[in-house]
Amino acid sequence: MKELFVVVAMLNVFAANAQSKGEKQIIAQTYLLSHTVFSTKDSLTLESLFAKTATYGHSHGNVQTREQAIAGISHNLSTYTDTSVSNISVIFGDDDVSIVRYLFKATEHTKDGKAVPLNLSIMLVWVKEKGKWKLFGRQAVSTQ
Repeated sequence: MKELFVVVAMLNVFAANAQSKGEKQIIAQTYLLSHTVFSTKDSLTLESLFAKTATYGHSHGNVQTREQAIAGISHNLSTYTDTSVSNISVIFGDDDVSIVRYLFKATEHTKDGKAVPLNLSIMLVWVKEKGKWKLFGRQAVSTQ
């Protein structure tokens, strides 16, 4: 059993080392965005994550501007439990554009007390603005 633990730990180290610095930055930004949108809803963090001309698409078809998305997220009265991010993949177009795809699952607890399961496939487009990765576009699709 101890040998299995050591092998798994070594594989995790190799996988982490296989990621480039850019991939690590993008994945960290992606997790921060997800945590902010579905937990803290902090408008200052959202302001720092969104590009100046960001577009934010929801799974129900609504597409928002940067300002609309930040206001909507920060005033959202739903809470989310059992959140998970999986199957994350990063593709670089060049040094200042990246596409992230991942699966997001959670239970949304709406303001009227309903528990709604969320199963989303999300695509993010990140661009560099003044040397920092910013969210340029987001589109979610329900996979239920």
